[in-house]
Amino acid sequence: MTAPRFVFDGVLLASMKMPEANAIVYGDESITYGELAWRLCRVASGVDALGARRVAVSLPNHPALLEIFFGSTLAGAVFVLFDPKWPRETLDKIFKSHQPQLFFGEASSQVDLKNFAAWRDDQDPNRVLQTQPTPKMPFLVGFTSGTTGIPKAFIRSHASWTASFAASHIEFDISTNSNVLLPGPLSHGLSLYAAVETLNAGGTVTLEPSFDAPHLMYIAGLGQVNTIVAAPTLLDLMLAAAPDARIETITKVITAGAKLLPALRARLGRAFPAARIIEYYGASELSFVTVARSDEDCPPEAVGRAFNGVEIKIEKNAGEIGTVWVRSAMVAAGYVGPSDGAGLRINNGWATVGDRGFIDARGFLTLVGRDGDMIITGGLNVYPIEVEAVLAAVSGIAEVWVTGEADERWGEVVTAVIAPATNAKLDLAALKHACAAHLAPHKIPRRWFLIDTFAHTTSGKIDREAVTAQLRARSLKVLV
Repeated sequence: MTAPRFVFDGVLLASMKMPEANAIVYGDESITYGELAWRLCRVASGVDALGARRVAVSLPNHPALLEIFFGSTLAGAVFVLFDPKWPRETLDKIFKSHQPQLFFGEASSQVDLKNFAAWRDDQDPNRVLQTQPTPKMPFLVGFTSGTTGIPKAFIRSHASWTASFAASHIEFDISTNSNVLLPGPLSHGLSLYAAVETLNAGGTVTLEPSFDAPHLMYIAGLGQVNTIVAAPTLLDLMLAAAPDARIETITKVITAGAKLLPALRARLGRAFPAARIIEYYGASELSFVTVARSDEDCPPEAVGRAFNGVEIKIEKNAGEIGTVWVRSAMVAAGYVGPSDGAGLRINNGWATVGDRGFIDARGFLTLVGRDGDMIITGGLNVYPIEVEAVLAAVSGIAEVWVTGEADERWGEVVTAVIAPATNAKLDLAALKHACAAHLAPHKIPRRWFLIDTFAHTTSGKIDREAVTAQLRARSLKVLV
């Protein structure tokens, strides 16, 4: 098949080759490739008629989001992906900063879900579009967390994502035979990319309106889907909802957004015994960086070897910690709008977001933190991720977050916040003993807190701001 030049190429090609094949399954609704092509052409016509160069979306999981994505990009517009869970204040600030000419969202927007279909069907799918995109043209503005609390906007070209399609096809092997279940929100880059990748490969995307762990496991067990793409947190919730599940029709589980811990990997292997487990590490600004596949003997603490088409360097000797630099055709062009000065840096074709780590003799990358995350206690450096990895391996711990708290004597003290597994009783002495077996004394937490469950961002990561607020308010139980 000819390599795509644009993010919508594969969908249009599939609509000609197999118009009756299912593109999207949403609850009881199925949308074929032929129907999807007509819908996105109508959206493109509407975008073009308005002369909209920026089209923003703030929608829950729904096929409309994908129709608008493909239609807007076909019309040469930039698709701006808002998170429907943003507080109103954040949405207002970002809306003002990016000023989209067309907005699909809640009832206060120009077009909401209730009248989207009527708006779409009123457009002429045969309209001659005035703007023709080019591969280097920007097509997507997405958002990643900023240090100020206001998300930073990165921008991507068609070429950066079509390069990602080529690389991920080699690593993930998504094809016309793939039926991919996406438990997470399309407002998160992990799910949006997986959906677009699948549709460009001629596969089927299966969506649900919201995350319902038992129902998603039910769908997984029906035998129709064969691939699951989700953040580790969502996978953990799904397995907890069906602890005795054994589903042999799932042949692939792809995960990213946080480190896949050994205990969860083992549970995935029991629930989906025929599945290849594929973990990848990347960043919104960098795209794919590494991949760890279950058949490649990756060390459990590592995030994998270089993804196809990616070069990685650390300006240190093998095994020494340094800044992780990446070179590939998949890197974002940069930020647009307000930025906090941190994040993506590009130097002579190499890019970094400040992650730090080391590469072992076999080429596997281990991350130890990000610039600004490091704790300095008594003048000594501690990377939280190193402490988290040790504690996450302790029986009875469901999830853990390590941070530094200000202290008059030490400057900062290492502080652990732990969510216990169901019915687990944690012993502080045992936790300290486990740490002492793997960590230097200054890295062992001095303060320990319990939390029932962590709040998470839409990307499946621990919501650090929310937990920090709880720590400052001392509303968490002290583990003694």
